[in-house]
Amino acid sequence: MSKNPMNELQDAEDFFAYFQVPFHPQILNVSRMHILKTFRSYLEDAGLLDADSAIKDVWRTQRAYLFRAYGDFVKPTPVRKKFFPEFYKNYGTFIPFSDIKKLKTSDEGER
Repeated sequence: MSKNPMNELQDAEDFFAYFQVPFHPQILNVSRMHILKTFRSYLEDAGLLDADSAIKDVWRTQRAYLFRAYGDFVKPTPVRKKFFPEFYKNYGTFIPFSDIKKLKTSDEGER
């Protein structure tokens, strides 16, 4: 009998890393318990709470439920905008890391 890898996960970041689900740290820091509780509820409803996530099809389905649970807390609603206004403020243009160029320092130029 195989050991279920999901039983070894400790915190929300572990679940997101194991299921390869990208997340915004600020949202996860505030809503981690709600997201994991919703995820658990989805798994229970689907009969997958105790399913072996080492099985690829089970893992994919469980991953989809974690995406769904996270998405439930990312979508703006009037209540969320009222209680979590920082998540919905526009702070300007997003610049991905790939667009940021490394600046040469004077030390690097001499090597």
